[in-house]
Amino acid sequence: MTSSIHAQQPDVLKTSQTSNNNKLRRSRLQWLSGFAGELAALVVVVALVLVPLGRMAGSLWSAILLYNGDSLVLPLLYESIASNEPFEWVFSSQLFFFPEAILYSAIAFFFEDPRATIITNSVVNVLLFYAFTRLIARFALRQQRHRLIEIMSSLVAVGLLVAFCLLEPEPNVNGSAIATLFLFNTYYQGVIIVGAGVLVLTLWALRATAGRRRRTKALVAATTLSAVVTAAVTLCDPLYLLQVTVPLVAAFTILWFTRHVNWRTFALLCGTNVAAALLGLWARKFFQSFLSISLDKYLDIEKIPSSLTLLGNTLDELMATSLGLLKLALWISLIALALLFFAYALFAQSRPRLRRTVSTVELFIGSFSALSAVTMTLAFIATGSQTTRYLLPLFLFPLLSATIVVLHIWRRIAPLLRRESTRHRVNLSLRFVSAVGAAGILVAGGVSAPAVYAMSTGADYVGVDCFNNAVADTSTSGVGSFWVTRQWDLYGAERGDVLQVKHDLTVEDWMINLASYENERFSYVIVDPWNGVGVDSIAPLGEPADATQCGDFTIYDFAGTPGEQLLTDTIAESTEQTLEDHGFRS
Repeated sequence: MTSSIHAQQPDVLKTSQTSNNNKLRRSRLQWLSGFAGELAALVVVVALVLVPLGRMAGSLWSAILLYNGDSLVLPLLYESIASNEPFEWVFSSQLFFFPEAILYSAIAFFFEDPRATIITNSVVNVLLFYAFTRLIARFALRQQRHRLIEIMSSLVAVGLLVAFCLLEPEPNVNGSAIATLFLFNTYYQGVIIVGAGVLVLTLWALRATAGRRRRTKALVAATTLSAVVTAAVTLCDPLYLLQVTVPLVAAFTILWFTRHVNWRTFALLCGTNVAAALLGLWARKFFQSFLSISLDKYLDIEKIPSSLTLLGNTLDELMATSLGLLKLALWISLIALALLFFAYALFAQSRPRLRRTVSTVELFIGSFSALSAVTMTLAFIATGSQTTRYLLPLFLFPLLSATIVVLHIWRRIAPLLRRESTRHRVNLSLRFVSAVGAAGILVAGGVSAPAVYAMSTGADYVGVDCFNNAVADTSTSGVGSFWVTRQWDLYGAERGDVLQVKHDLTVEDWMINLASYENERFSYVIVDPWNGVGVDSIAPLGEPADATQCGDFTIYDFAGTPGEQLLTDTIAESTEQTLEDHGFRS
C-alpha cells in the first residue's frame, strides 16, 4: 500500500508541473495578445491623425501650422537654446516651458527639419489624449475588464475629435475653426493634455482611498504628482485655473455631497489642486521678465458685449455652410450627451435602486466633462475674451463623457449576457466591427500619408526661395514684421538673422529672444502688404541700395548707405530699452 502511494507521487508532481507550465504559457499568450491589441490601437490613432493632417497639407491650414508666426515659437526657442544664445526670451502671457517645450524638445531630438517635428508633435498630442482617455476607461471598467471595449470607447473620443477637425476646412483661427488647434503646439493644447493627465491621477488617488484598505503610498504618489504638474502648468498658462481647476473642484464637491468620498478625501483632493494652482499663479511673479502681457490685460468686463457678439458671429459662420451645420449639430449632440449623462448620474444618487448603476468614476468624469463646458463658456463671456481659440476645451473634455457613456452602457449590458454562447457571439461581433473599422482607418491614413510626408519636407514651400536668393551674399541681418520674418528666420539660408520689428522699426518683444538683436548689424528691411512694416517705415532711412520683389513682399537693401547705420542704431537703442523694461538690464 505504502509503495503504491510512493509510486503515484511522481505522477502527481509531474501533472502539477504540467498544469503550472500550461497556466504560465496561457498567461504569456494573454499578455502578448493584450500588448498587440494596445499597440494596434496606437497605430490606428496615428492613422486617424494622418487624415486631418493630409487634408491640412492641401489647404491654407499647412501655412498656419508650419509657417505662421505663433506656430514657430517652439522651433525658434529650441533653436535658440541649441545654439547657446543668452536666454532673454519674452513670451506672451503664456510661458511655453510645460508641457509644450518639453514635448517639442523631446521630438526635435529625432528630427532635423522643424516641419517634421511640428507635424510629429501634432500626432503626439492626439496620442497623449488617447492614452489618458484609455487609462480613464481602464479605471471605469476595473471590476468588469473588457480590453476591446475599453480601447473602442477611447477610440470613439479620438474619432470624434478627428471628425471635428475634418469639418473645419478653412483656417479661421479666431472664428469657427477651433478643434483643429489641438493639433498645434502653441494654442493651449497643453492645458488639455495636462488636465486629462490630472484626471487620471485623481482616479488613481480615488482608487487608493476606496474600500477598507487605504493604500497610502499610492495616494501620496498620485496627489504629489498631480500637485507638481498643476503648479507647473498654471505657472506657464493660468488658463488652466479656469479650464481645469474650477470644474475639477466642482466635480470633487459633487462626489462629496453624494457620499462617494468622505470629507478627508474631499479636502485632500480639493486642497492639493487649489493650493498647487495658486502656487503656480503666485510663482509667475518671478518670471515677469519673460512675459510680454500681464494677466489683467485679458480681463475686461467692458468687452462682455463684444464677447457675446463674437460667439454670435461664430454661430452665424457655422450655419452658413453645410459642413459648419454638421459640425454644430455634432458638437451640440456631444454637449447634450455630456449634460444628460451628468443629470442622470445626479438623479441616480437620490434613488437607492439606481445609485449602484453609476460608479464613482462615471460620476466624477461625467461631472467634470459637463461642468467644464459650462464654466468655460461662462468664463469666456465674463472675462470679455476676444479669441475663440480659448474655447478649445469645449471640443475635447466632453469627449470624455462620450467614452464614459459607452462604458456605462456596456456595464449595464454585460451582466445580461449570462450564456457563454451569447457572450461568445457578442465578442466575435465586436472583434469583427473593430477589425473592419481599423482596416478602413488604416487605408484612409495610408492614403493621407504621402501628402503629410511632402508637407513635412517642405516640398511645396517656395516662399523662401526668393528671399534666399536676395540675401545669399549678405552676412548682416534684416528686419520685418512678425508675420513675415519668423518663417524666413527659421527656414531661410541667410547667414544673419531676420528679426521682427514694429511699424516704426523698433523691437517687437513678442515671443522672441531679445538677445538675438544684440551686437547685430542690420542692412535690409522686408516691407509687407499688410503695412506691418510699410514703405513709410523705411522713409527715414533714405534711398536704398537695391530693392527685390518677392511675391507680395519687397526686400529693401540699405547695405553701404547711411540707412544701414541708421537702421542698426535704431534697433540697438530699442533693444537696450526693451531689455531694461523687462529687467534683463539694470
